[in-house]
Amino acid sequence: MPLKTYKAIFVYIKKTLTFFLVPFFLAGCASKPWTEPLKETEADSAIQLVDALVARDAACGGTLEGDIVLFYQNPLEKKALSGFLQFSMPSSYKFVMTNPFDQPVLVIAGDQKSFQAIDTLSKNYLEGSIRSFGLRNDIPAYFLKSNWASLLTGRNQLSSQTITDIRNDRDSKGIWLTFQSQEQTGVHHLLLDREQEVVLVHILENEHGKTVAEVSYDEWTTQGTCRQPLEISIAGLDYGTTIHLKLSNFLISDEKKTYRLQPPSGYKRHYMP
Repeated sequence: MPLKTYKAIFVYIKKTLTFFLVPFFLAGCASKPWTEPLKETEADSAIQLVDALVARDAACGGTLEGDIVLFYQNPLEKKALSGFLQFSMPSSYKFVMTNPFDQPVLVIAGDQKSFQAIDTLSKNYLEGSIRSFGLRNDIPAYFLKSNWASLLTGRNQLSSQTITDIRNDRDSKGIWLTFQSQEQTGVHHLLLDREQEVVLVHILENEHGKTVAEVSYDEWTTQGTCRQPLEISIAGLDYGTTIHLKLSNFLISDEKKTYRLQPPSGYKRHYMP
């Protein structure tokens, strides 16, 4: 395969995979959004609420399906991609990107180990490991190992036993909970709205104290006892990039699914070990 064609495929797929492999390369915050610690009685009440919300979210269905629009912007370009998303926890996904006539243009499926992609315009099929994709596209291993389900749904799956700090929000939007990461070194900071009982912001810091992910949630909807944000924003990314996701017609179900694509007949096949 010509090198030029190979690179072109990666550029196209990389922009679309931005949703699934969100490039959380945020610069550290100039000032922290939290202030003084909560008093002991208030902190105890907050911990009880965290336990209740973890139990509530754990009982929710693990598969989400619905329409999605991705707005991607940096100083050089502005794009909007639309399609249909299926996501089954912990990390299995399928995304069908469509054109204005609702015809599939690009289909991507996989999990945190591997992915497959079908480009219907160039009739190319690409398959490989997430690790290889991350290395080739400078996606931090930290994010590749993060909890995708939590970042996409806004659900807190972190135990209250790992809380190391609880503070008030500088703008009085709620309280900030700091958790020691259970998956890898680093910490999570969650801004919790105690009245609405939802997470408004999720910040991840690596072991060096650098912010490597900041996700904001808005427009929460309810299905049964489950909560799901319909708008997810990522700002402050490298190169001035911002990403905004709008979800609609979403359904949450208990059915667990896995997604894998097979190369269509007549398509060129490309493999990444």
